[in-house]
Amino acid sequence: MQEEKTQAYLDFLRFSLNDSAPVPESARNMDWNGLLDFGRKQAISGVLYHGLERMGDSPYKPDHVTILKWYATYAAVKKLNVQVYRDASHLTTGLYRDFLVKSCVLKGQGNAIMYPDPYMRSPGDIDIWCQTQTENGADSGQKESTTKRKNYFWTVDPEIVKLIRIARQQDKQGEIGYHHIELNILQTPVELHFFPSFMGNIVHEKRLRQWFEEHKSEQFTNIVRLPDDLGTICVPTDGFNRVFQLSHLMHHFFFEGIGLRQIVDYYYLLRRGFTPEEKQETLDVLRRVGMLKFASGLMYIMKYTLGLEDEFLLMKPHERIGRLLLSEIILSGNFGFSDERYSFQGMSPYRQYFLEIYRNLHFALDFPSETLWGRPISRWWHALYKIKLRKAIQENNEAKK
Repeated sequence: MQEEKTQAYLDFLRFSLNDSAPVPESARNMDWNGLLDFGRKQAISGVLYHGLERMGDSPYKPDHVTILKWYATYAAVKKLNVQVYRDASHLTTGLYRDFLVKSCVLKGQGNAIMYPDPYMRSPGDIDIWCQTQTENGADSGQKESTTKRKNYFWTVDPEIVKLIRIARQQDKQGEIGYHHIELNILQTPVELHFFPSFMGNIVHEKRLRQWFEEHKSEQFTNIVRLPDDLGTICVPTDGFNRVFQLSHLMHHFFFEGIGLRQIVDYYYLLRRGFTPEEKQETLDVLRRVGMLKFASGLMYIMKYTLGLEDEFLLMKPHERIGRLLLSEIILSGNFGFSDERYSFQGMSPYRQYFLEIYRNLHFALDFPSETLWGRPISRWWHALYKIKLRKAIQENNEAKK
């Protein structure tokens, strides 16, 4: 019975994403309250409301009381989007005005503007990749300095220390992570990224970080205007996003879990299209950084669950991997918050470490480089790197005295 309900929910999601699709037959007996709960767990209630609006005079449409309940949910999502758009624009402007820091908004509102309704995506915090100025006044990501900066994978990049110092001037309590520092000065929580994402396998991560560095400067010139004159921000190019957002999906899948919001993000990204040359370039990078098999499973979800046309697929879908991914996505919910099998909240880092290893053993046959000799090792590297980072910050503070 639950499987039938879940399939009906997925049918309605597919209908919501495809403006030419007919109302699915499964909507006849739809549990609209259950669908709304599903949408909230997966952080896609605004997307599903878009489908509800499309039903027109369909006899399967819910009653007015239910519609008002859905509308209230959408209105809350829209209101939050307006605030996050404003905060993202203010942050972008303020970082450059006050500190000469260029920035690029990752995911979030950069994805929201790809949607047919820029207010229908459930927003989260603001992830923003930052590019500081070097001592000689040049951008830290300029191509002439790329070769020199590749070596910073194993050592602490002084530009990261500089960014942390800037963040600490605004928020002395922001937690420092492996690839970002928290900043709580706006209504929306912010993460200032040192680099966009990372992998569970150290070799693959080093290659991915090198690719990020090679394409860094162009991401800070891709300016877009936000809806209703809410400001401007920089967002990654589509070619960059096809790699970066997949790495983000893969990282969270093997950490706490991933939900349908991020899958829908990637759906709208792929629908923007690409040339055969751009497609091949993306595939070459995915192969080099160990994401090809994961991507093939994702293409199954794109085609058979969300209804994405073949012309927008990166490769042939892998059914078995795709079904595995979809099953985990449904059970996990948005960032694993709905996963009743595993709960990382309140655990010590060591207990989280062993629970993560246990969870990922279920995927070891298909993704050994990520689950067996990847994440179990990289977690220790992350801990070591954060020690090195704190030491570099301390030395920098002493030098400034």
